[in-house]
Amino acid sequence: MRCPTCQHENPDGQPFCAECGRRLNGTVPISEGPATGALPQQTVLQDRYVITGRLGQGGMGAVYRASDRRLSTVTWAIKEMSQSAMTSPAERQQARDLFRHEAEMLAGLNHPNLPRVTDHFEQDGKAYLVMEFVPGETLLSFLMREGLPQPQARVLEWARQLWDALEYLHGQNPPIIFRDLKPANIMLTPNGQLKLIDFGIARLFKPGQAQDTQAFGTVGYSAPEQYGRGQTDGRADIYAMGVLLHQLLTGNDPTLTPFRLPRARQLNPAISLALSDALVRATESEPALRFPDMAAFRQAVLSAVTTPAGTGPEIIAQHTTYARPASEPFVQPGSQPFTRPGSQPFVEAGSQPATTRLANTARWVGLVSVALMALATVLVGIASATGSSSNSLAGLGYILAFLPLLGGPVGVILGVLALLQTNTPFTLYGRKHAAIGIATGTATLLLCCAIGFMAGAFNNTTSG
Repeated sequence: MRCPTCQHENPDGQPFCAECGRRLNGTVPISEGPATGALPQQTVLQDRYVITGRLGQGGMGAVYRASDRRLSTVTWAIKEMSQSAMTSPAERQQARDLFRHEAEMLAGLNHPNLPRVTDHFEQDGKAYLVMEFVPGETLLSFLMREGLPQPQARVLEWARQLWDALEYLHGQNPPIIFRDLKPANIMLTPNGQLKLIDFGIARLFKPGQAQDTQAFGTVGYSAPEQYGRGQTDGRADIYAMGVLLHQLLTGNDPTLTPFRLPRARQLNPAISLALSDALVRATESEPALRFPDMAAFRQAVLSAVTTPAGTGPEIIAQHTTYARPASEPFVQPGSQPFTRPGSQPFVEAGSQPATTRLANTARWVGLVSVALMALATVLVGIASATGSSSNSLAGLGYILAFLPLLGGPVGVILGVLALLQTNTPFTLYGRKHAAIGIATGTATLLLCCAIGFMAGAFNNTTSG
């Protein structure tokens, strides 16, 4: 039986609480209800939320998808807190306090890269959090399917959204430190928007407090000070952000060698030295050696991927889009797809990570060559079909075919060389552009053969 005052669990039939001494006569025996993560479909919570399926389950609890009896067009995500590993009333009370803290903290936030929270309650001995349903998948799921490393332009676009969210959190009064930034705690929506999820270990930074009351986080991603005696501040999130960008750009698993990341440029030569140095500084073991805030980290990365003035900027980042579902689930106001007003595309010195110069050259040489050769083929074909004694059209066709006759093989060679380059796989369109160069160059040569065949037929007709 549970004491209604201190929540201490007592043997059934005991007249007084062993913890606080309150009389227990008439106290309802403990009823935990279904196990965490085991709510069946069509279960109704608070006489309003109807469970329609389970979205996921982890060590801290489970998340369900639910419809709303009051708002028929709305879909919610409901987080259920697990208590199975908590044996003492103090632990359970602490867990409830943490859960309530998460609910109240999130309810006061409004940012497009954070889920909106609308309600929290307790039922059958469990705590529930009602929040905006975020369609899509976790970044971890996406990376497991698509592989690593990811193209730099895509990584930088993701980084821009995460910087926005973390700067917003750090700008609260008092600042909110996320403390567990990793792919599993980031949702990727079908339109390419990121949202931070699972604020279970986020905490408020209190100046003057000597240390954190608890150490949380994921080894490999979390900063070293989260496992020591100091109090974490915004620089802990800078460390985790640096680790995440390092993993996305190199494919290195940080959980295998916690706190010891190899230099990014050693693992991926396509990464600039300046960007590699920025990641080194962000992941320094000593907080004082890192960037002072998220804005400084952002600026360092942007400077590392921006063409120096006067050398001609080359755009590398474009907003990556994903197939949008036919019907979008309900999204609260303030949580719409986000683009920073007036934002400029990322650029990088001396390279074009959206493609490569060689692949792009192969593409354009091939396209121009096949277009000219096609026009020449049409002119020679008309002359061959009419059988006219005047061969001016055929002569013009032969002249037009001369330049693409050289350009076609050049496009094929450049395309093959581009595919052999080590940095081509790290671009968004490099391999596609190289393939276009090879295909159009080959088509140019085939059209040239067609011109030769028609020219022979035309000469035989006129001589006859």
